[in-house]
Amino acid sequence: MLFRPNPCFFLWASIFLPRRKLFLLGGHFALRGVFCTYARVFSRAILAGCGCEKIYTGGCNAQANQKKNTEIKCRYALNPRIRLCEGGGDHGPRREGRASKLQQRMAGIQSLLNDAEKRKFDDSSVENWLAELKDVMYDADDIIDLCRMEGARLLADQNHASKPSPVCCGMSSPFPCFRSIPLRHEIGNRVKELNDRLGQIYENRKMFKFERTFTKQETEITLVNSRQTSSMVDEFVVGREVEFAANELAELLLTEKVQEKCRLFAVTGMGGIGKTTLAAKIFNHSKIQTEFQLKIWVCISQTYSEIELLQQVIRGAKGSYGNAKTKSELQIILRDSVVSGKSLFLVLDDVWRADVWVDLLRVPLQSTKTNVRILVTTRYQDVAREMEAARIHPVLHLSIESSWDMLRLRIFPDRQEELVNDLKQIGLHIVERCGGLPLAIKAIASVLARKDPTRKEWDKVLRDDAWSTTKLPEELRGALYLSFTDLPSHLKQCFLYCSLHPEDAELSRRALSRLWVAEGFVAEQKDSLMEDLAEDYFNELVRRNLLIPDPYNPLGDTSKMHDLFRSLALFLSKDETFCGEAGEKNSSTTLTKLRRLSVAGKEAATEILDSVAEQGALRTLLASHANLTLNEERLRRLSHLRVLHIKKTHIETLPGSIGNLVHLRYLDLDGTHITAIPESIERLTNLQFLNIRACRYLKKLPNGITRLHNLRRLGLYNTPLIFIPKGIGKLQQLNDLSGFVVSNDNLSSKLEELNYLKQIRMLSICGLERAQSGAMILRELPQLSDLKLFFTEFDSESEPRMEEQNTVEKLLDELIPPRSLEELKIKGFFGRRFPTWMTLSTFEACTPFLTRLELIDITSCTHLPPLGQLPELKLLTIENASAVKKIGEEFLGGDENAATLIAFPKLEILRIIDMPELEEWCFGERLEENEATRFKLMSCLRELSIMDTPLLKQLPQGLKYTAMKSLEIQGARSLRELGNLPSQTEELHISNNKNLSKIGHLPALRLLNIKDCKALSSVERLDMLQQLTYFDYITQRQSLPEWLLNLLQNQTFNDFLFQLLCSEEVLHACLKGGSHWDVIQNIPRVIAYALTGNGYFHYSKKPLIYDTDI
Repeated sequence: MLFRPNPCFFLWASIFLPRRKLFLLGGHFALRGVFCTYARVFSRAILAGCGCEKIYTGGCNAQANQKKNTEIKCRYALNPRIRLCEGGGDHGPRREGRASKLQQRMAGIQSLLNDAEKRKFDDSSVENWLAELKDVMYDADDIIDLCRMEGARLLADQNHASKPSPVCCGMSSPFPCFRSIPLRHEIGNRVKELNDRLGQIYENRKMFKFERTFTKQETEITLVNSRQTSSMVDEFVVGREVEFAANELAELLLTEKVQEKCRLFAVTGMGGIGKTTLAAKIFNHSKIQTEFQLKIWVCISQTYSEIELLQQVIRGAKGSYGNAKTKSELQIILRDSVVSGKSLFLVLDDVWRADVWVDLLRVPLQSTKTNVRILVTTRYQDVAREMEAARIHPVLHLSIESSWDMLRLRIFPDRQEELVNDLKQIGLHIVERCGGLPLAIKAIASVLARKDPTRKEWDKVLRDDAWSTTKLPEELRGALYLSFTDLPSHLKQCFLYCSLHPEDAELSRRALSRLWVAEGFVAEQKDSLMEDLAEDYFNELVRRNLLIPDPYNPLGDTSKMHDLFRSLALFLSKDETFCGEAGEKNSSTTLTKLRRLSVAGKEAATEILDSVAEQGALRTLLASHANLTLNEERLRRLSHLRVLHIKKTHIETLPGSIGNLVHLRYLDLDGTHITAIPESIERLTNLQFLNIRACRYLKKLPNGITRLHNLRRLGLYNTPLIFIPKGIGKLQQLNDLSGFVVSNDNLSSKLEELNYLKQIRMLSICGLERAQSGAMILRELPQLSDLKLFFTEFDSESEPRMEEQNTVEKLLDELIPPRSLEELKIKGFFGRRFPTWMTLSTFEACTPFLTRLELIDITSCTHLPPLGQLPELKLLTIENASAVKKIGEEFLGGDENAATLIAFPKLEILRIIDMPELEEWCFGERLEENEATRFKLMSCLRELSIMDTPLLKQLPQGLKYTAMKSLEIQGARSLRELGNLPSQTEELHISNNKNLSKIGHLPALRLLNIKDCKALSSVERLDMLQQLTYFDYITQRQSLPEWLLNLLQNQTFNDFLFQLLCSEEVLHACLKGGSHWDVIQNIPRVIAYALTGNGYFHYSKKPLIYDTDI
């Protein structure tokens, strides 16, 4: 008998079926979470397959109650006891028994998974059993999608019915049901087939005699606010041996006396032993940083592109390669334009073949006339020898004691001596198994840190079966694999997914989070956004040392994956994933089961795709920057796709058959050359993420885009759209809308539609001046945290009319933000005043959580709003407020009569940029009158930047009461004196301040950079100065200014560095026999270059180095 679910099942699916939670990738992607969902869905599918059409005859009495009644009827239809009591079909008991049997099978299989996953490496038949189970789950995933879509269509048809009708399912026309019959037959057959396959898998389990384990249900994830996390530089990365080696090699690089200007050194050792860590310590060594003008770090992937590598080196040296795209052109640029006359320290990290040096970089770098040092890290000494390394330093394994030191410092940073001593013996056994590899020690430390610090728990780790797994490649065994098996299932799948990105790729937390949600790796939790949960997954992988945070990114939102962990992830998922470059061939013997494909190359992407797409199993295609074309036939073979990422490809046309990819969740078209999006996109009802940013040839969106009711992210920014089609407010799941275009076209979505997007978190609006007054009420968007408001800017030849200014002023007055706001950017506003909600003392109450504020191109406002009372503000940027002439006490806000005034309590970074009319900046008379004890002003300030303020005459006197650490002033041509700065200021960067004549006493200053300050004549004593850079662009100058010679004579710091760019005459005066030699010879280190020509001078007092080409 044919198993045919009737429409009530599909209706139930659309109402009750949760978002897809079936996530499978490789043998280790979590199978457990699938089974309960599968059993629940398909047991109900079986029950719903009974002949219950009679329940739906007659329809509803009122259209307003149709959905509610539909839900009640669906539940009624799905409850076998109710139906059996009322004679609901002859096959009810048999199908109820079938459901019960299915649930028993699923529970039985679930209890066997732990043992099966452990044994798969040692028994190929177990691996095959898991593969069959996995295939069933993938097919089940597809069927659930079809059920939900069919149910949604039936609900839509019923909701549109205008009157009751006695036809099937209570719909006004028989055609919707009639149209669904073939699909119902197909789904019914597939469900029965899946049930039979699952039954056979359940029977086959007997031959393996799996050990049953009953795991506790995983607890919900506790959210961590990603904006409050940071990526810290690891304090415990090395043992004493590596610290010593870093100092030794840094000295060798600097002091070796040879005739060759270009020298190459190599660090060798097995993967994970700390080569990159050692190279990083050398790269960041204070002497290396000060000795070399150019410092470049390049990661060399196994399949690097010669052109891209040359371009990267040129960019790292702040050079420009223009339109050069050939190897020979770029080599000449590297030799002549970038390195010539500048000392260079270049790190080539993770080199696999010598040709990167021998055939690519050696000739241009050896042709220069200045000091060049190259440090290479490689696993193979033969590669270092082939590169003719002057010195090869093999990185040795850490000793047991150093390994233990590294482990205990990671787990017990507070030096809990009693506990450390109690666990030391078993800890020594654990680190012994790590083989002296720092990466393995870091990995096992992350595992132990999540266990109770007891001998019992540590002994369990020591005796874990993962240590003895032999079917893994040798370098992936032990601690690395154990750190993976210790992950909860939701993190395993996310970790493996990272390997789809190319080697050494930068992994963006936000981008990965969206992909994980689209792939179904993130389960919904009450009151938690799935994207927030996914970002917490990312942070947890970083905390477990499975991802390496970018130390130069203070927000902690980018990371990389160590090549050994990437190799582990690729190995564990090798049956289903392939991450290849152009021209790379897939040698996998299980190509027919390929589910996920990443093609980073630009030439053979289409060829590789065609070789796997015919199998019809591909679910993910990542092909950004690829030479890829999509046509009707190619899309036909990609019908199972969930993710299609074709960012920055040269695709010009998107085939209409894109609408047949009904399972698609993620579509990224950013930066493509498409000119239109087909209307068929409206059929992608499962789509959650759609990026169409920076598509410069796209002017219009299809009307059907507003029918994508599951859309969570719509990225449109920087695409020249004329309008957004009417109906954007229907996208109730939308939480991220970037680049909404305001238009008064009758066919466009109006601003008021955004009021219905109650889930919106991130919103940017363009062309805001075209909006109607009263159109939007931001306060009714309770989740909004990131808001960007863009107005169309007037060109330099036109000015806004008064009525236009009145309109935008009134409009912005009405856009009162919600309390949830954390980031606000306003750009191009041309009103004469800021909105009232920003100028009132209640601004801080209106936005108590605001941490970032950017006011850019505010061309008509003459005064800044009072911002000093914002309690959480950390970053403030004011740029091109071209009508502001004075920043006064009102900027601080607060009550003038208060006993104590607190202003900008958490501000860390303040940027005042491009203020052509700013003449005065002060904090008011109270500070001027020496009442500092009553003030707490900018107590967290780290950086202050003042750029392009040509009329500003002085800095505020009260600045000395702040906590400022770093000050940059550029283009303040009326500024004459820098005094009364905070005593704790450590860095001062001044450039192009042509009337600046004096710098006052700064007792804590360590770094002073002076460029093109021609009038400077006095710099007071700087006792703590460690580095002074002076760039003098006066070509006729014959000697250093007197103030500079006096300053240099008074420096006593043992490692002081003086860097100089000057005329050839001044450079000659600094050499032996020159008029300045008496001063120069007492300076610990000097690096000097001539403005013209290739003249240079390098000098070190201890050890003695004297090097010049003059």
